[in-house]
Amino acid sequence: MSDLRNVPGIGPKKEKALIALGYDSLEALKEADPNELYVKACLYQNEQLDKCVLYAFRCAVAYANDPSPDPSKYRWWLFCDKDT
Repeated sequence: MSDLRNVPGIGPKKEKALIALGYDSLEALKEADPNELYVKACLYQNEQLDKCVLYAFRCAVAYANDPSPDPSKYRWWLFCDKDT
């Protein structure tokens, strides 16, 4: 199990997907673009993934870039697209 699993919302399946995309740690995620991660994950799995995967990736990248993350503030639904 990697430190990716410290992120709320990153379980074994999303951890495996991130590792397959070349991101095996929180440190590796720091420079990642969550939108690009989502597109790559869709291509890798050869299907359109649910948008909650994008939101989980946004959450994970933000978590990775927070020097002292509070897990209670990192829930994937807090990283959803804002309705206008």
